[in-house]
Amino acid sequence: MDGLSGQGKKILVLTHIDADGLASGSIMFAALARKGADVTVRSIPDLDKKRVRDLHGQDNDFVVFTDLAATLGSELEESLHGRFLAIDHHQIPEGYASRPYFLNAWQYGYDGGREACASTMAYLLALAMDGSNRELSHLAVVGSVADRQDTGPGRSLTGLNRVALGDAQTAGVILVAKDLTLTGRETRPVHESIALTTTPFLPGLSGSKDAVLAALLLAGVKIKDGSRWRTTAEFTGDEKMKVTELIAGAVGANGGSAEVLSGLIGEVYTLPSEDSFTPLRDAREFATTLNACGRMGLAGIGMALCLGDRGAALRGAMSALADYRTSINKAVQGLTADGTRSTLHGSVVLLRGDDMVDEKLLGPVTSIITSSQQFKDKVVVATAKSGEFELKISSRVGDAYGKPVNLGVVMREAAEAVDGVGGGHSMAAGAKIPSARAGAFSKLVLEKIVA
Repeated sequence: MDGLSGQGKKILVLTHIDADGLASGSIMFAALARKGADVTVRSIPDLDKKRVRDLHGQDNDFVVFTDLAATLGSELEESLHGRFLAIDHHQIPEGYASRPYFLNAWQYGYDGGREACASTMAYLLALAMDGSNRELSHLAVVGSVADRQDTGPGRSLTGLNRVALGDAQTAGVILVAKDLTLTGRETRPVHESIALTTTPFLPGLSGSKDAVLAALLLAGVKIKDGSRWRTTAEFTGDEKMKVTELIAGAVGANGGSAEVLSGLIGEVYTLPSEDSFTPLRDAREFATTLNACGRMGLAGIGMALCLGDRGAALRGAMSALADYRTSINKAVQGLTADGTRSTLHGSVVLLRGDDMVDEKLLGPVTSIITSSQQFKDKVVVATAKSGEFELKISSRVGDAYGKPVNLGVVMREAAEAVDGVGGGHSMAAGAKIPSARAGAFSKLVLEKIVA
């Protein structure tokens, strides 16, 4: 697009705070800076009509949105008069496909919830701008797994994400292998890695570090090298088989199905240039680290990591990651332990986070709760306070939920009906609404989902 070309143009990149947002924003920052633009990148938790209006008077030649703006076309065109590009993968309303200021997976026949994240769309644009940007392809892979788009056979990437993965392999920035997909496989002691794994949820093991440790010791698994705890990534093939058999036995004994194990072994994406035992060596851990930075108010550190800083930024990210895990665990335990915060309406759970959950953490908290045994066959709709007069909404469909539902459409239509903004994907979506309209919003959501 003409707005992205030319030396010295003042361009603002506005992106979302989650890992896909930070990765896609970093891709566009790097690509534009290489073209000589005077580019600034900022992250925000969401984009609403007020933020769009505020952009009108700002001194920018052009604004690039990444992982944002899928449903705000009319407002953007009115405020920015064609001086913008919205790079996204969330579902777009009818009629948006032909709009010239949008670069969205759905416009090209790809499922933005499974086949193309915002980082992949940003990467493909960057590649079109300059072939040397192929070295940024690993960030598209990180963004893809961050948004849980590894939904192909064996937790593989598909669609346009697969194209970006192929480029990353060709460029030598990603290695692909079949392995255990345990959380923290590069950095955590094996017993912690198993206990931290919630995708898939492992009945009897997920969240039970002491139980996992006892089971590993009983099975004779070597979990230490001298005084150092061993990680899953350094296990031999035979040792990984023993761990797999142990997990299978525990899952079966606790009522889990064989389907759980199908998500345990799959494609792993290793960044060979990163040091071993760091969270940046595995794409899924890199993604978690970026999420931690964005959700804990340190988005700048996350983008510095994406752009190659391995000094102060990495140290800051490690601290953010520890705080993030503590905050997430506290929120999940608090919400699930307090029965007064949830109400069941058929197969829909309304969960009131209120001031217990920081709005920036609501999405990952909802995802973890929905993946648990208790809620995996439900639709979970959670709320948290956003300022004094608004509510943040996060909704997720459990993997075992058996009815057709499109949360992206449900959230958008229900939010717009109460003067809010919403949207997303069929399985995961969100909204922001006036607090005073919460009752009307909940009623609309239930009417659209509960049959």
